[in-house]
Amino acid sequence: MEETRKDEIELSIRKKYHKTIFSRFARAINHYQLVENGDHVAVFMEQGRNELILAKCFQEIKRHRKIDFEVDFFGLCREDDGKIVSIAEETGIPVRKIRSYGEIKEAGCNKVAVADCYEDVIETILAGVLYKGEISTLMPKEKGCGDRLELIRPFYLVHKQDLSEWNEEFGMMPEMTEIFLDQQKEIKHLLEEFGSINPGIAANIFKSVENVNLNTVIAYRTDTELHSFLKDYK
Repeated sequence: MEETRKDEIELSIRKKYHKTIFSRFARAINHYQLVENGDHVAVFMEQGRNELILAKCFQEIKRHRKIDFEVDFFGLCREDDGKIVSIAEETGIPVRKIRSYGEIKEAGCNKVAVADCYEDVIETILAGVLYKGEISTLMPKEKGCGDRLELIRPFYLVHKQDLSEWNEEFGMMPEMTEIFLDQQKEIKHLLEEFGSINPGIAANIFKSVENVNLNTVIAYRTDTELHSFLKDYK
């Protein structure tokens, strides 16, 4: 039997890109408890190139049956989304057309998955330090996303280069022209410079926000309060 494009994509997740994409996807889900028994996850098939591989990873992990959850795929009723929805359906992703994000709540979903990846986390850390004077980043999951839906980032540990290689090989989604602000260009340039000096710097930036030593922090804040080291200094 002739192998279809759908078969090729699913085989790539189980073979060639299993270690670099799917295993990292599954590790993030388990490590950060992004998907748990009883969850109902929504994935939007929109303009980004990584939604297709994100959707296929969800189908694959559901096939493993280690977590009892539901996943649905949505597309907004817009003329420019027609091709993307068609491509998704051709590769075995059934897309439900909706007119507003509120409809996914009505469908029973409690979480929305987005395709932010490892490098997006690093760039956000640098942007916070350099342009806001704060240490902050994208979280693996966040509460209160639109009508109290929880937002999750299953590609949190997946590298942008691996996602790009997958997209280049399968070329299923339209090419997207990335538009960078001056700030983003500067950060990307800095990361390239850091990489040429020491390839481990990017990983250390990523680790820095999960390895904070509060004994050496002058102050930190929560949603309601600023905590100074002077409060407990004796």
